[in-house]
Amino acid sequence: MPVQFLTKEERQRWDNFPGEISNQDADIYFTLSQTDKEQIPQTSQEHNRLGFVLQLCALRYLGFYPTNLASVPDGILRMLAAQIQSDIESFDLYGQRLQTVNDHRRQIEAYLGFFRPTILTLDKLGKWLFERALEHDKPTLLFQLACEKLHQEKVARPGISVIERMVATARREARERIYETLQPIIEEHKAFLDQVLIYDKAQGKTMLNWLSKGAVSSSPKAILETLKKLNILKQGGVTNWNLQQINPNLRKFLAQLAGRSTNQALLRTSEDRRYPALIAFLHRALEQINDELIDLFDRYLSTKYSRSKNQLDEFRKTVARATNEKVLFFQKIATILLDPAVTDEDLRSMVYTRISEDNLRRAVVECDRLMRPQDDNFLDFFTGSYSDARKFIPNFLTTIAFHATNKDDSLLQAVNLIRKLSIEGKRKVPEDAPTEFVSPKWQPYVWEKDGQINRRYYEMCVLWELKNALRAGDIWLENSCRYAAPESYLIPPTRWAGLRQDVFRMLRMEGGFEKRFFQRTNELNALLAQTDKAFLENKVDGQLRMEKDKLVVARLRAEELSESSRRLSALINERLPLVDLPDLLIEVDSWTEFTRPIEHAGNSSPCPQEDLPYLYAALLSHACNFGPTRMAQAAKLSRQKITWYTNWYLREETLRAAIIRLVNFHYQQPLTNYWGGGTLSSSDGQRFPVPVKSRVATALPKYFGYGRGLTFYSWTSDQFSQYGSRVIPATMRDATYVLDAILDNETDLTILEHTTDTSGYTELIFALFDLLGMQFSPRLRDIGSHTLYRIDADNHYAIIGPLLQARIRENVILKQADQLLRVAGSLKLGWVTASLLINKFQSHRRQGALLKALQEYGRLNKTIFILRYILDETYQRRIGKQLNKGEALHDLRAFLMFAREGQIRLRQLEDQENQASCLTLITNAVIAWNTVYMGEVVEKLKSEGVEITDQDIAHLSPCRYEHINKYGNYEFNIEEMHSQSKLRPLRQP
Repeated sequence: MPVQFLTKEERQRWDNFPGEISNQDADIYFTLSQTDKEQIPQTSQEHNRLGFVLQLCALRYLGFYPTNLASVPDGILRMLAAQIQSDIESFDLYGQRLQTVNDHRRQIEAYLGFFRPTILTLDKLGKWLFERALEHDKPTLLFQLACEKLHQEKVARPGISVIERMVATARREARERIYETLQPIIEEHKAFLDQVLIYDKAQGKTMLNWLSKGAVSSSPKAILETLKKLNILKQGGVTNWNLQQINPNLRKFLAQLAGRSTNQALLRTSEDRRYPALIAFLHRALEQINDELIDLFDRYLSTKYSRSKNQLDEFRKTVARATNEKVLFFQKIATILLDPAVTDEDLRSMVYTRISEDNLRRAVVECDRLMRPQDDNFLDFFTGSYSDARKFIPNFLTTIAFHATNKDDSLLQAVNLIRKLSIEGKRKVPEDAPTEFVSPKWQPYVWEKDGQINRRYYEMCVLWELKNALRAGDIWLENSCRYAAPESYLIPPTRWAGLRQDVFRMLRMEGGFEKRFFQRTNELNALLAQTDKAFLENKVDGQLRMEKDKLVVARLRAEELSESSRRLSALINERLPLVDLPDLLIEVDSWTEFTRPIEHAGNSSPCPQEDLPYLYAALLSHACNFGPTRMAQAAKLSRQKITWYTNWYLREETLRAAIIRLVNFHYQQPLTNYWGGGTLSSSDGQRFPVPVKSRVATALPKYFGYGRGLTFYSWTSDQFSQYGSRVIPATMRDATYVLDAILDNETDLTILEHTTDTSGYTELIFALFDLLGMQFSPRLRDIGSHTLYRIDADNHYAIIGPLLQARIRENVILKQADQLLRVAGSLKLGWVTASLLINKFQSHRRQGALLKALQEYGRLNKTIFILRYILDETYQRRIGKQLNKGEALHDLRAFLMFAREGQIRLRQLEDQENQASCLTLITNAVIAWNTVYMGEVVEKLKSEGVEITDQDIAHLSPCRYEHINKYGNYEFNIEEMHSQSKLRPLRQP
């Protein structure tokens, strides 16, 4: 392990002042108080006075003395010189006398309360670093944490090499501890761990590679292949491994390290590194494969169910003619039966005279085929897939051990019964089989006329209800993330007691939930009174009116841009430089260094300067949808190296860190304050077709015709930056995911309010936003038709009374006050992702007390929002304007992702997530570049005497791309081509 892991550039950065110091930091750390000035040694030499205050502020700001004091930004030096009325010209003389510098430092440390590190101090830091190394293996992060720890405890930081050696020691000791902790597993399963890295000639791959690749379809064959993986892990004993002693962050890091490495690379590493990585990888693979199996099972049944609906429609079309023939046929019989001239004795002979007995019998048989149940819900077509499902169901039920929240759950008993019947080879379902879960629509099919249970329908009913129960969390399994026990998603009750007060503070609910609730009820009553009064006094504008006791809210007229705003936008388009997309990327990287946190998964090192073209190419190959082969051809780079950088550098955490840098840089630009304060955001989905097999891709005829596709869901700030993205199934409702990126936001943006269109709204979302201390402000379709709720038992409102037929049940909410906060705390502390928890709540078939309380609280907040919305046109326009920003960014993203006609050709979810993040990163780079150059254009125009108002700038948008060449440069080497005497060599397969 190298002792020096920082690059030359990083060492210089950590040893000196940063290149830029924000105005806020300058005001806090470099503004001298009167007490500060009193510490300055009484000397006539100005450079010593200036050097003293610079070292004082440096120690206070950085926690160490920069090696090169002259690296201070000029603005900061001038700021200090102005405060002590000194001249900066002679500052270069400071430091020539080392004794003076050291004397100054001793005085500064005594004044600020800092002290030099001692053996005891460094020993204490080493132990602290060891604990952190058990959480994170990244050396640069550990180095940063150590520096922050020293600064926090007012210990003047020692030299960089000292910290590097301490970090290296902590990592080595942590690795030894982890190896020691996992030693029992290693000793017992060493043969299996070694087998993971052995190349299997029959499969043409190693087990490591085989386990890394997920299924791309939900066919029985794919499910059986995934079950085979699970069985291999069970046979290897992975299901019995307990890794709770290893920090989750470190487990994830080790698993990713093994997953991205080749078997040769792992075989070359030491055992104390190799085996922990393999154990973490296999344990994570177990959880992912369990989740994948349930997803495949769910998708298989859902697809069959959906196709059954289509089959019924097709059946009705095919039998329409036959049905008409039978109606005419029996009309003849009815005519004979109703003819009074035909006696009872002659009835049969008269019928057979006109219709032969054979024809009549065939008609009866045909009617049996055409007849459908009165409650025609196509379950017979669905059960037609029983034989296909049986290809994997016995193995599926035998391999996976299901558990129920309710120990006496009849559905779990039925699952166990089917498993037992399959193992014993029995066909008949016993009469005492559990049937409490069978819904009314299944009952006519499950029970035959003689009262016996039909095995096919019973088993398909069990599978369908099992799918629903797994979604809702009523049935769960061990070693799973998305289908674990529901109680595991929330803070455990034993820990909640100790965390409750911290959650109160984080959610700004020091007065408790009851205080927040009564604030909201008072707000609702005030808004109801204000709305009623506005109608009574006819103070509502034309877009809001009551018609036949119904609220009508007319669509807002579009806001017209002023001539000066249009002119400014046109002038900016004329002045913006023409730029190739690769050059734009390089220039933005020179401003922000966004590629620096895109580090190697194995050694956490940034991309070498000389190899940056390959990293840029990897990013653009994803964002523009080229793929590595086409990218290599266009850029004349090695495809293998582009692929290598894609594999080792592009992953969730590195791309997120790069996006954060871009968003934070953009946040600091002067123009962004005209567009918003960074507190409002919106989210929306962008759909892309997927012509290849992919587990995430779903059918949605409105957008994909007969094909399949998925959604890139993205989050946009009011400053036009995008701070998050996710890949979701195109059929999933946006509301499930709307909170994810907001809660994971690590940028300088402080999101306090969020908006979506109608698909991002549910009453549950309204409740969660308020509990988390944020405002949810969606643009609701047909807002006047939404139910409004009141608090008071007496509906005393003169005009809007007919709208308030429903009441908020206060007791339902208040009885669950503590549980509501526990849910909010679990989300805030990252105990569970919002989309997972919301999906579980939305899937519940039976509403529990907690879900009822959340929905009731959501109705309260939804009513408050609707009343605010309809009374305030400015509020409406603000929401609409923010959603329009998201639409404009979607146009830019579509412009960037132009290759392959915008079709996603990656099959694995992880690769698709990386592609979405790369697109978000490049989009932010374009927005940052445009913003910087638009600012330059505005300043240039002002210097030329063009009158520009703040309102004009506020109407500008950085979502412009006419000046960007996304296709790249092509060289036309005519002479070289003409000089060729032979055909080009054929490619080797």
